[in-house]
Amino acid sequence: MNRYLFDFISKDLTKKAVLLSGPRQVGKTTFAKSLSKNSEYLNYDIVSDRRIILAQAWKKTAPLVILDEIHKFKRWKNLLKGVIDAYQNTPPLLVTGSARLEVFRKAGDALTGRTFSYHLHPIDVAEACYLKPDISPDKHVDFILAHGGFPESFYDPENSQRYLNDRLSTVLREDLRDLSVISNVKGVELLVELLRERVGGQLTYANLAKDLSVSPPTVKVWIELLEKLYIIFLLRPYSKRLSKSIRKEPKCFFFDCAAATNGESARLENLAALALIKWSDFERDVKGRNIKISYYRDTSHREVDFIITEGSAVLACIEVKTSEDAPSPSLKFITEKLKPKYSFQLVKDLVREADHGAIKIRALAPWLRGIDL
Repeated sequence: MNRYLFDFISKDLTKKAVLLSGPRQVGKTTFAKSLSKNSEYLNYDIVSDRRIILAQAWKKTAPLVILDEIHKFKRWKNLLKGVIDAYQNTPPLLVTGSARLEVFRKAGDALTGRTFSYHLHPIDVAEACYLKPDISPDKHVDFILAHGGFPESFYDPENSQRYLNDRLSTVLREDLRDLSVISNVKGVELLVELLRERVGGQLTYANLAKDLSVSPPTVKVWIELLEKLYIIFLLRPYSKRLSKSIRKEPKCFFFDCAAATNGESARLENLAALALIKWSDFERDVKGRNIKISYYRDTSHREVDFIITEGSAVLACIEVKTSEDAPSPSLKFITEKLKPKYSFQLVKDLVREADHGAIKIRALAPWLRGIDL
């Protein structure tokens, strides 16, 4: 299938090497191979392919060379730098990985200025409407809440739970081992189950550490690894120009919103968070915009699900609800305080859209179909 990044990556491959990262089983390999017929695909996990990669012995006449999972090679950045400098993007080079390739790069490192970076996300409401236009956005919301947005589950929903279990097991048993020296895999597996019960909630490392019988620093390291491996993502609290009373704990979401086990409202917030993260990554990767997604909560228990900023400007404050169409008091408070460009309360089961001053009450599904900020 023609995924949403196809045209943009095709164009950038004519200029520089492209790094494409995303969760395991999100469709990176299928997508990469769709970019060019007769491309040469090499996977670092396969011994014979690994030899070719390390010897740089791929066909130099191939229309596209795809190097998968090479971040598992400790000196992959130097290897890639040498290839780019030696061959000047001939043939075009696409590097894919099921870990966040950008976290392995730092300012001034070997790849600075030599690559473009992209992120491939699961199917959200907008992409689902493109792939299956005969189905309404509302039904796509219900489907993704139940089955998630990974391609296998999207096209084979009856087995979505099996795909989720397999994906989590593979990442924790194989990818985690490749990227770290953690021996307590069982502990990380239990952490994942605890996080599934806390989707959309603030994480307290001390409480998780107590439940796991490990130290808070250990929990923090494990959570950072789960982020790198695209199991979860964290939203940090927005704090600029606001009181120091704001709570500091991050909120946790899964790249598969069907992973949440703490109710429909948590899955709904996860679905919206995924759509916003996907949109913000697209805006950054394709247009260079500096978009950040945060949340707000203070010691008075006022909370707003999402604060969207671009640089120092507040673009939008967004609250997600299942059916409540009266403006949230917390959203009123933060809208008056921050004066964002937009303020939305997005409601899944909305009877009638309305404007209440600066706050716009909108149906969730159509809004997610065409995010425009």
